[in-house]
Amino acid sequence: MQHKPIFKLLTVLLLLVVSFQLTGCGHMVTAIEHSDMQVKLKMTDTIFLDPVIKAKNKTVYVAVNNTSDMQEVDTGMLQSLIAGRLTAKGYQVVSDPSQAGYIIQVNVLYMDYYRQTGTREGALEGALAGAGAGALIGQSRDTSIALGLIGGLVGGLGGALLGKAIKVETYAGVVDVELREKTDKPVTGQMVTNAQTGSATTIQTKQEINTNWQIYRTKIVCTAQQTNIDKNEAARAIAERIATQIGGMF
Repeated sequence: MQHKPIFKLLTVLLLLVVSFQLTGCGHMVTAIEHSDMQVKLKMTDTIFLDPVIKAKNKTVYVAVNNTSDMQEVDTGMLQSLIAGRLTAKGYQVVSDPSQAGYIIQVNVLYMDYYRQTGTREGALEGALAGAGAGALIGQSRDTSIALGLIGGLVGGLGGALLGKAIKVETYAGVVDVELREKTDKPVTGQMVTNAQTGSATTIQTKQEINTNWQIYRTKIVCTAQQTNIDKNEAARAIAERIATQIGGMF
């Protein structure tokens, strides 16, 4: 009989450990689903290059800027990746834009960080499971309440810690792309600028354009998502996919 309190104490501890594991099941499923980095890109507008001009223009100039908060997307790295994709398709990358048949300008306009955790949910589930485990094995009403409170605190702490440790993190942003295609015939157009000088005042300026460059513009929306993501790995993965998508236009 004297071993009975020890047995009950061990049972309490065992049930608390089990409750801690059970509260993390939902978060573990989420973690497993996002264990591999998922990179998604979507181009807002499709660019169709002239196939006749593309067959003749085999030189390209590439310039990359990054005005976002995520400077881990290195401009030199992205420029090299884009150049590598184009070189593999038979294009020669030149350093002088006036000698190029194509000019590609890229700007990483925006890149931000988002996080989804299960901290609050883990704490709630852990508290309920822990309290239930403690209450089930209490001898008297007072003992049952005490064990329930202890179980709730321990289970809640465990669930919160587990939920905080498992973070589904995302880097999402927008990349501007301008592509210029040199043509044999002159291209005429008009550049219009609307500049707001107040809540109800707008100044519009116009400039006539006469050049031999056909200009295309698009945006690439990109996301990289993973459980406990590494920022540098995300930057590299995003850069590789951007380069692949730009190279795919040629």
